[in-house]
Amino acid sequence: MSCRCANLAQTLVSHGLFPTAPSQPRMAISVELLAFYRSLFQRSCDAVNALASALHTHYVRRGYRITNAKWFDVLQIEVEHQLEAALQTCRDRVEASRATPAHPQSPGAREEKGLRERCAPILIQRCPACFGGVQFGRDLNKGGDIHVATDGNFHHRHRRSAGDSPHFYDPSYFLPKVQVDAIGHHITRSRKSAPKLHVSHVPNEAIDLCENSYEAADGKKQKAAMDSFDDTGLMALICRHDIPLFFANIDSPGEQQKYSVALINHLFSLLPRSATVVTLYDVGCVLSRSLNQYDILPDSIIQRLRFATTAMHAYGHEWACQLVYNPRMIVGLGLSDGEGTERLWS
Repeated sequence: MSCRCANLAQTLVSHGLFPTAPSQPRMAISVELLAFYRSLFQRSCDAVNALASALHTHYVRRGYRITNAKWFDVLQIEVEHQLEAALQTCRDRVEASRATPAHPQSPGAREEKGLRERCAPILIQRCPACFGGVQFGRDLNKGGDIHVATDGNFHHRHRRSAGDSPHFYDPSYFLPKVQVDAIGHHITRSRKSAPKLHVSHVPNEAIDLCENSYEAADGKKQKAAMDSFDDTGLMALICRHDIPLFFANIDSPGEQQKYSVALINHLFSLLPRSATVVTLYDVGCVLSRSLNQYDILPDSIIQRLRFATTAMHAYGHEWACQLVYNPRMIVGLGLSDGEGTERLWS
């Protein structure tokens, strides 16, 4: 069935077929088949390059040449954006309906209302259990409001000779390189000033030993061949439920502090002003000392941030460090072990 008011592409889509060209398509693919392949890709470890080459050869032998194979991906992304916009509109209306009518309030009531803040929608979407609350400000000595973990991995690389794919969407998980490099330049400038005096519960000698015993603390140690790869790894930030929040591409030989600092700074930009965060990191003691010695992050973040080592890596630290940074010895962390990044990489 067809209609003169609809073009060929619209007619094909209405019948469940996706055209391979916007006008005068010579071939159409079942939308159900594309949806099945998308589900298959999400659940299986198929060789994408090999499959793409096989499909290309298969179509070329039959006289069909596909010049752009990203149409369906672009359409899926646009549908997801439209769906998320509709859901956000509904969230805003629900939130507006719960708003208290305007009337004089006592100082105590105004203070209580001020504590009812919400995280950014992108965080609520990724983990409602961690970021769906409306009251924040729990003392860090009691465990804080939010537990996150960060770590780097140098097995997820991007070969320099592969080049870049055509730009057809803005990734929401990856921090832009410009943002990460800006943090790196700021850290370099901050380190040129004299270290600030601060009260440390762990002797500097113990933290120095921890720094020397872990490769993650050595930002200059080369872990990947820079001549073959332009991105040598990934730095991840996850919540305590092992859900990925954000990533940063590592484009330096070692795991420099700018990646973890950029992820933490970006997280705080999406949190309420009173939210407190405990960050678990392999070398959390080293990063904590750096942030306390230099003006890398503003005081408004430092006062709401606490570091801990990950549970498995904690036993490689000095005993004086474990007494302060081991998550099994910190009140309020519960079963948060910080090893979710290892489970993510596996």
